[in-house]
Amino acid sequence: MNGLLPQLVLRVLAAGLVTVLLGAAWVLWATADAAREDARITAERVAQAIAARPDFMGLAFGGVAPVPAFLDWQAFPRWTLIAPGICVEFGADERPDHRRCGSYVAADTPPPKWFGQLAETIGLVPTPITRPVRTRYVTNAQVTAFADPKVIIARAWDRTGDLMRLALGMAIGGALLTGLLVARLLSPFGTILRGIERLQSGDFSTRQPRQRVAEFDRLSLALNDTASVLEEARETRTELTRRLFTVQESERRALARELHDEFGQCLTATRALGTAVAQSGETTARDGERIAEISGQMMQSLRGELARLRPPDLDELGLEAALQRLVAGWRGRLPNVRFVLELEGDLDAVPDDLALSLYRITQECMTNAIRHGAPKTVTVRLEAAETIALSIDDDGGAREAAPAGDGYGLLGIRERVNALGGSFTLEPAENGMLASVELTR
Repeated sequence: MNGLLPQLVLRVLAAGLVTVLLGAAWVLWATADAAREDARITAERVAQAIAARPDFMGLAFGGVAPVPAFLDWQAFPRWTLIAPGICVEFGADERPDHRRCGSYVAADTPPPKWFGQLAETIGLVPTPITRPVRTRYVTNAQVTAFADPKVIIARAWDRTGDLMRLALGMAIGGALLTGLLVARLLSPFGTILRGIERLQSGDFSTRQPRQRVAEFDRLSLALNDTASVLEEARETRTELTRRLFTVQESERRALARELHDEFGQCLTATRALGTAVAQSGETTARDGERIAEISGQMMQSLRGELARLRPPDLDELGLEAALQRLVAGWRGRLPNVRFVLELEGDLDAVPDDLALSLYRITQECMTNAIRHGAPKTVTVRLEAAETIALSIDDDGGAREAAPAGDGYGLLGIRERVNALGGSFTLEPAENGMLASVELTR
């Protein structure tokens, strides 16, 4: 019930119910006020009639015999003096000798008990009205008119029941009608919300349609402008990222070439000289052996750095040989870990830039698997079809995404994949982690 439409319907219904209660309270007050006015008018009429003909009550009220008023009370034509639902008592010193009530047609269904208790609590039945009467036969005579509680409560129930049924039906119908109208009015909001969700997911190509409501139409246009700006920004960032990686790889290739051509030749010459000195038989033979040993270590380190800067197998033999060489290197360094390489499709048809990206991604994911877990098996799967799918999974235990390390971290992988228009996910799998990449040629 947290939605805008249900809350609006409930509030409209609550307002309708409050209106019903206020209307019912007004009906109860009007009923009590009318009963009070009927009692006052009845008391005054009866008092005036008795006072006008104290000795000939029969003449005053349609009779012909001169009889005292308090003896002929039961012969009064009540419909001319007594209001419906009102009773009148006549006597002296608050000791009435006669009582009569006005006629009232009661309802077939009596009011419920709770309504009667409510009427007593709020004082629905008015207090009696007393008027003095001058007569020759009775001293301190008075007329008391009061409303019959049963009649007043029944009358209030009839009026209140009809009003409450009508008002309650109108309140419910009004709430439902308001809900339907508001639902139709807010229908563009769902379209706009879905557009915002698509923007959050990175889909900037969808545009909002024009809306009939001016406020929604301005919001749709603003979302379209935002989507256009975000799409242009993403395209610009993608192009810059692609150029950055291209420049980076070009620099690496140039650096690898320079290291190979300059330092490689120098180290080779130094090692050859050291070997020659070691074989000369002179006293410096031991120093020559040491020079050759150090030069060999430097050449081995240089080969490793060259392989990291630019894998030689990738340029010379292609992606398949480079991946096999990469996995073989890990097998040699970690003999206790089982490395599995599964290749499908025509890898030779993969473009050079895409092949280099796949190699770098595989290199970083395998490094993360070893560095941040303790796997016994690491499996690399690559399928080259219309869509290139690469996955690296391990059984080193589920864990949070590893932070980006030196060189190519996870952030670099995501940027590279985004620049290529693909998708990258890293999530816990069975007993480990699974990195998945999908790229389009």
